Amino acid sequence: MKLLPDRPTIEFLRKEAKDLLAVLRETSPTASLADAQRALAGQYGLRDWPALKAEVERRIAATPAVPDGLAEALAASFGLGTMLRPPRPVAFTAMGRCWELTTDRGRWLAVTVFDWITNEQAELGAKLRDAAVAVGVAAPVAVRSPRGLLIEPVQGENWRVHEWLEVGPSPALPVSAAVARRAGAAYGKLHALAIPTEEPMNPYVVWRRPESEWDKLLERARVAGKPWADRLEAILPVWLDLQTIETAVDPGELILCNSNLIPTHVRLGRDDELIVMEWDFAGSMTPALELGSALTQWVMRPTLNTKAVAAFREGYGDWPTLELSSFGVAITAWLNWAYNAICEAIDPQDSDHAEFAEREAVGVLDRPMTRAGLEQLLGECGG
Repeated sequence: MKLLPDRPTIEFLRKEAKDLLAVLRETSPTASLADAQRALAGQYGLRDWPALKAEVERRIAATPAVPDGLAEALAASFGLGTMLRPPRPVAFTAMGRCWELTTDRGRWLAVTVFDWITNEQAELGAKLRDAAVAVGVAAPVAVRSPRGLLIEPVQGENWRVHEWLEVGPSPALPVSAAVARRAGAAYGKLHALAIPTEEPMNPYVVWRRPESEWDKLLERARVAGKPWADRLEAILPVWLDLQTIETAVDPGELILCNSNLIPTHVRLGRDDELIVMEWDFAGSMTPALELGSALTQWVMRPTLNTKAVAAFREGYGDWPTLELSSFGVAITAWLNWAYNAICEAIDPQDSDHAEFAEREAVGVLDRPMTRAGLEQLLGECGG
């Protein structure tokens, strides 16, 4: 689900709606601006355009305040210089809030990261990012602290910092054929690097929960009085069926992959250049498994986009053979994301996480991954 920035403007959303209208008309020539506005509101988890405008007004009136001493602590930890003005909130993400910092040395984007993203993990991403930039993939410049680290603990959370980039929003969904082609090209360049790795695949994209844990989750949703508990019960058999699609991996085929190059981790730059913002999820995967994950993110939201499939494949180049098992990592990651979003919606950490998780929980129930959907995608993308 798309997230509004902390300082949104209605002009920003109007441009997004117009851009989305152009995409909708690639497959539905009679689509109207009202259709695009309604679709865009849905991507932000809101029912319609008036509700989206009201949310913009609410956010403008309730700009988040920076925790005491955070900006100065970040500047000191990463050697950014002396603060010249108060930090500004940028956006709340699944990992936490991002802040814009302005010092006597420049402008920076400070980002919280998950606890499991250690400096060693970030170094994997930096290795891939540096190689990718050398072959033409656009990415922000990471800042190392005076200790030479990419990740530093500040006020109880792990942080990383990038040099500030003037970028546009993440691509609206469905993506245009042009954006899909650029995404495919980015994946093609990364896979052509074929950086060898002896690291095992991340357990998060391999391990699957037993049925009993899903039953307990449903009971927790009912006890919490969640209005979507019945929908969760209805979709659980579909998700458990997904878990029967497994993947056998030849360790010799593993390469270092971005592992999370999805629309929400990309920003549109000048001339709609794709800038890959996130590299900290990098890990071992096969090209086929990462493509299986990529396709579910780029060409199936909100529904299967056949023109985007063709454009993505064209941009990628030498296409590997895909099978239903190629979606194994996509299935595991999606089920884990759905489970965690529902858990967070039942028992959120704070108000920011509560709002985010509730929308994500509704989103995974409204647009669930299914075996039928994956089979349809496989038929479109071929081997």
